[in-house]
Amino acid sequence: MRRLIDSDGIQWSVDVLFGSYGTYYLIFSAGPGEASGQVRKLAIGADTQQQAVAQLGAMDDVALGHALADATDFDATSPLGF
Repeated sequence: MRRLIDSDGIQWSVDVLFGSYGTYYLIFSAGPGEASGQVRKLAIGADTQQQAVAQLGAMDDVALGHALADATDFDATSPLGF
């Protein structure tokens, strides 16, 4: 798990989740404050959970910030239905 503070000062916990159809996601969970409870997701290209975790570990705060900006609401579905 990683932590990120965005440009608005919101603390995010970032972890990897295995989703449907062999997809791995970065999961962003907002910490305490007015964004508390907000959860966002971003699919990442990985073949195994170990690869997905390694990708997360290799990301610096700038890359995590870009990933958060590209993430969608956790409940949103892609055109493929997941």
